[in-house]
Amino acid sequence: MTISGPGRQDEPKRQERLAWVGLCWGSGLGPKAVQRLLERFGSAEGVLAATKEELLGARARLSAEAAERIAGLRERLEEVEEELVRLGDAGIDVMCGFEPGFPVALREVPNPPVIISLRGALPTPDDKAVAIVGTRTPTCEGKELARRLGSDLAERGYWIVAGLALGIDTAAHEGALEADGNTVAVLGSGIRVIHPRENEGLAERIADHGGLLSELPPNARPSVARLMARNRLQAALSKAVIVVETREQGGTLVTASAARRQGRLVYAVKWDQSKEEAAGNEFLLRQGACPLGVDYDLDELGEQIERFAPGVAEEAGERAQLELF
Repeated sequence: MTISGPGRQDEPKRQERLAWVGLCWGSGLGPKAVQRLLERFGSAEGVLAATKEELLGARARLSAEAAERIAGLRERLEEVEEELVRLGDAGIDVMCGFEPGFPVALREVPNPPVIISLRGALPTPDDKAVAIVGTRTPTCEGKELARRLGSDLAERGYWIVAGLALGIDTAAHEGALEADGNTVAVLGSGIRVIHPRENEGLAERIADHGGLLSELPPNARPSVARLMARNRLQAALSKAVIVVETREQGGTLVTASAARRQGRLVYAVKWDQSKEEAAGNEFLLRQGACPLGVDYDLDELGEQIERFAPGVAEEAGERAQLELF
């Protein structure tokens, strides 16, 4: 979705789009701060038309440096347009939160992204999608199970959602691709910055059989905060989240927590033996996650995921205990 060559009647929308992209990518602010500014000034163009003094008085908790940076963005919109054209030429769509085509699932997530970049495609509301997540340093058994789950579910028509990380994520993506299925990688970096570098080839394959998604500026480097923030988007795109192996701390537990808050179904693999790589699984199971056996029944798993209505368990304040062995 590029903006080159718009008709005269599209000029107001074009200008707001440029201002929106400029604000999101050039301000250095996160979604919450951008949303506060949009609410205060009514539009992205309104934000960029504000003076530094008006921005500081907007109760958006801006630093003087951020206010000065935003006040100068209006003079850089030509650069923004050129960047959008380059991205479009590379097959990357940029979608703003005010546009009709913005994914419904991402509109409804807590602290929703205000802009996304997408290379490829995302599951539609009518598609089935499951996130498969876990540690970057799994056991051989954990890695093989993630690959098998990705392949089995992809063969059943599920989109496999993961974060392109090493370990469990990589195995899940590869399993889906081996089954000639669809898979989505939610990045904790810009759409041009593949992290980790070892997965650049995998990212290319994913873009051809699913999509690469980022809410960050195109050249943003990964950071712990950005990698953690992307986890809520993985949950939002999925009907269920399957935790294969996770330690007691890390991004996987953040994904599971986000899924639970969003009313998604959360599974944790119940391993036959306790192990450090799955200490977080035991914690999730104690908290009410659905236990998933290593020798799961694929038909039963699919039926239970299909029967689950997102939001029901969260509203009831409980998780059904589903034994899948």
